[in-house]
Amino acid sequence: MDDAADLVERFTKAWQAMDPDAFTPLFRPDVHLVHPLEPNTRGVDEARAFMTRTMTLIPDLRYDVQGWASGSGQVLIWGRLYGTLAGRPVEWPLVDRITLADGLIARRVAYFDPLVVIGAVLRRPRAWLPYLRGLLRRR
Repeated sequence: MDDAADLVERFTKAWQAMDPDAFTPLFRPDVHLVHPLEPNTRGVDEARAFMTRTMTLIPDLRYDVQGWASGSGQVLIWGRLYGTLAGRPVEWPLVDRITLADGLIARRVAYFDPLVVIGAVLRRPRAWLPYLRGLLRRR
């Protein structure tokens, strides 16, 4: 329980910092991140690149942590992501399922409806070019 509570506190602070480098101390070197809108990432460098792309698309993105629970080496964190995309607000609920190893994130699976984000991008032509740039950067 102490590892879980510590992780949730550090995770929340990393989101408040809005800096991809704030997340890297939370990750094991071989971290595996799974997200609905991107290919899975493996390792700290890929995880950092994913966070950079996300924060570039929505520079004021924030995660409002609304609760968490832990057990069996897993931590569930739920809340909502929100920010401004192409000058208009966007938000969506999500749950992160995190597998801990030695107090660090070994695996994180994000659960959310990707259609909320895709719909927001499609309805905002000013977001098309930044979104496409992000897609090209991940290749």
